[in-house]
Amino acid sequence: MKFNRLLVFLIAVAFILSVNFAFAVDENVTQAVSEVDDNVVELQDAPQNALADDSGDIISQDTSNNQEPVQTIKMGKVTKRYNGAIEYQATFYDASGNPLKNTEVYFEVDDSADYSAVTDSNGVALLTVFLKNGNHKIGAFCTDPVGINYDNIKVFDVLKGNKNINMYYEGGNTYKVRVFDDNGQPEKAGKKVMFSIGKKVVYRYTDKNGYAQIKIHSTPGIYEIGAKYQNFFVKNYLTVKQVIKPLTSFKDRAVKSKIKYKVKLLGKNNKNKVIKVKFNKKTYKAKTNKKGIAKFYLKTPKKVGVYKVVTSYKKTKITSIYSKYYA
Repeated sequence: MKFNRLLVFLIAVAFILSVNFAFAVDENVTQAVSEVDDNVVELQDAPQNALADDSGDIISQDTSNNQEPVQTIKMGKVTKRYNGAIEYQATFYDASGNPLKNTEVYFEVDDSADYSAVTDSNGVALLTVFLKNGNHKIGAFCTDPVGINYDNIKVFDVLKGNKNINMYYEGGNTYKVRVFDDNGQPEKAGKKVMFSIGKKVVYRYTDKNGYAQIKIHSTPGIYEIGAKYQNFFVKNYLTVKQVIKPLTSFKDRAVKSKIKYKVKLLGKNNKNKVIKVKFNKKTYKAKTNKKGIAKFYLKTPKKVGVYKVVTSYKKTKITSIYSKYYA
């Protein structure tokens, strides 16, 4: 990794310089000690922050304004969360403490996988990376000036609890998510969440436990359903099944004054529901019994022909065909 090779190189250079310095000091140490022995100056009463000038007088040294070494890299935080990805921010400085502008810098994640980025006019560099949920170590470094810093972060889902839904029409199902803040804690009440079902968009707000939900009233079909909070989005598939099931076939074309037609309403809570049938320009109504079945007696048309039988429940309907070949 580029990061590890750079670190090893810097350590080797520092070691060589320290060894050369040690030899230089060793050659002159005997002479320096003998000279000091002949010219000892007692400074027992001198303060710790005092110096002596060439004449031997004590000069006070003010260290109250001493500054800490410049911090080359300031680790930031996770600024955004996407689908399976995070954006991490770090700020880089030069040796004088000024923002390191338009400079290539480097990141590494969990001691592997090097990434490069370029700082902006404020010295800020962004790392966008896909990470699994859990704890991770972020490293940042630059080469001019040489600097390195680390941070530990936790990656988690901002939206949880979402799942695919398979339901009957008007089954009373809800699509629910739980929203989490930047610290991984459930959001407070009143946070706005956007829900989408197909092309339809609605907004709901979190409760005190961070949950937001919508009740589903979609007609039979297959839809994409999702939720969005800030920059984080999750999606699932919603399947709404038809609830009207005809129990009568129109293959029996015997000429009778009335046609007995039975319909069953599928799903739960199907008792005492009003079913409508439109046939030969006339509308019939009936309620389902405890088994969800409604019965109709449709008046046979007098003329030969093909007729539609439209059965409906609320906003859903199905169409069957009745054919009369002879009077």
